[in-house]
Amino acid sequence: MEKKIIVAKVLKKISRNSVKAAVNSRCSMFLHQPKQPTNIKNFCK
Repeated sequence: MEKKIIVAKVLKKISRNSVKAAVNSRCSMFLHQPKQPTNIKNFCK
């Protein structure tokens, strides 16, 4: 049971960091910013 909690915490940190990276970056094609969900803006710098 304890291993499941540790794995869940690690996955949460990984997903949170990947969302932050996606929010704070732009596409390299002419600085295009793709549409994102409105709730994702809470992760901006």
